Amino acid sequence: MEQRTVVRCAEGHVFSTAAFPMQQLQAGRLGPGRLLRCPGCGRLRNSVPADVSELSAAQLGRGARR
Repeated sequence: MEQRTVVRCAEGHVFSTAAFPMQQLQAGRLGPGRLLRCPGCGRLRNSVPADVSELSAAQLGRGARR
């Protein structure tokens, strides 16, 4: 079973993704955010892992379905 990560885009949409790579370029990190296509707005957005403890049950349910 694949592990999914719940993320939040820059516009505030919550969704899950199967792959959330933490890549590095040489010695420097790129930071916690990644460019992902958001299903809420349909654009490439900077997305960061969402704090699951701050999300409501409804937000978690919507995020898991997307």
